[in-house]
Amino acid sequence: MGLHSCCIAHTADPREHPRVSYQVRRLGPQFADGVFAAEFLGANLHEPPCDALLEAFEEAMARYAVVVVRAADVDDAEQVRFARAFGPLELPPHMGMHPAAMKVRVGHGLYDISNLDANGDFLPEDSLRLIFNKSNENFHTDSSFNLLPTKWSMLSARIVPPSGGDTEFCDARAAWDALPEALRDRAKTATAEHWLWKTRVDAGRMQITEQMREAMPPARHPVVRTVADSGRTSLYLGAHATHIVGWQRADSDRFIAAINSHIAQPRFLYVHKWRVGDLLVWDNRCTLHRATPYEVFEHKRDMRRATINEYGPEVSSTTALGIPAPGPYA
Repeated sequence: MGLHSCCIAHTADPREHPRVSYQVRRLGPQFADGVFAAEFLGANLHEPPCDALLEAFEEAMARYAVVVVRAADVDDAEQVRFARAFGPLELPPHMGMHPAAMKVRVGHGLYDISNLDANGDFLPEDSLRLIFNKSNENFHTDSSFNLLPTKWSMLSARIVPPSGGDTEFCDARAAWDALPEALRDRAKTATAEHWLWKTRVDAGRMQITEQMREAMPPARHPVVRTVADSGRTSLYLGAHATHIVGWQRADSDRFIAAINSHIAQPRFLYVHKWRVGDLLVWDNRCTLHRATPYEVFEHKRDMRRATINEYGPEVSSTTALGIPAPGPYA
């Protein structure tokens, strides 16, 4: 795999701030117009991040879209601090409930992506979080159903199962570059509606109430977008997309299936095999990802995610929709 140095920091007084360099090692496939997925070397996330680290990491993300810091071993506060250095957090949805009622087991600002309850025991079979986790086994991009301007997700591995529980990623930039001309022309003018509850309905595990619909209504986004950090064009769909606005349903369904199938081809795929202590960051604007199954009642998997927005206030997605925030939620 290729290795290169990136973003060496130069300071006005090298006696106080020695020159710092970081290296990036490619992990995933290489395409005609770029590379995908990498390992970031030299970062100590137990200390507040310096400008050189932030610049180097931004550069690596713009190029690779999926970047892992091995053996980061961050705690909740360190993960939140590093995430906030790149933009405001999208706080987890509160659905109008107080945190005490939700039995939150992770630090404020983080999503709990685990099969564990507040006591560290396995979740029951009817747990809402288990249903959400099962739905995440479809290729999707985080928060496409929100109006907030999503940027990155940052997932840390605290406990990993002995088998399964991997995360697969697809590069939607490379998929756009390889998209047949006929589909490309249609995609350029298409707007898709994304809905949180779609994958839960598809899984046949939930009945969606009117209150749930009001708490998390759908959002609309163009199917084709340019990522400002890299200047590259990308497709933006995934399993949360319900339909193309203004199209006949059958035509819309065929188009979404064709685009999602194209993005998910093995040639655009990187599979992340988790190690305890990994901190993995991906760009939601130009990748799709999904979890692979594991034995949720036999092996513990403790993963904690920060979701970063491009700009705007640091609020819960439900607060942004006008639902009052109880307790400490913003």
